[in-house]
Amino acid sequence: MHLFHVAALFIVLSMVGVEFSVSAFVNPIAWQLDPDAQLRLLSPLAAVLGKIMPIWYAAGLVMLGAETWLDRYSPDFTILLAASSIWFLTILATLLFLVPLNNQVIKGTAGWQKAHRTWDRRHRLRIIALAVAATLVTSAVVRF
Repeated sequence: MHLFHVAALFIVLSMVGVEFSVSAFVNPIAWQLDPDAQLRLLSPLAAVLGKIMPIWYAAGLVMLGAETWLDRYSPDFTILLAASSIWFLTILATLLFLVPLNNQVIKGTAGWQKAHRTWDRRHRLRIIALAVAATLVTSAVVRF
């Protein structure tokens, strides 16, 4: 069980770290570049992350769901259910509000810079939601 907790935390916390890094480090650097250089940086990055992130998000949801199920009779059940619910809602919001913008950046369509700025603002909200879910699951499985 301990190894499962470690694996779940690794998947969830590393996801939050990557998402935070994009917002805190990659995008500020991108904003300093001219539009052509921005697109050369962001388009392949968005394409690669667009392929990897769905798997990572799904793995996080599966791990959170399993954590919730395994602890369904513990006092931490409500906390884990909240974390799983937030993670699920974040995935849903990503599909509805971020993926279409990401696709515009990948293709470099007209208005891609505006789409990227909108994506960045919405992405910050996603990071907050993911961080809350990660904090909840960490507090539930790490016992001092």
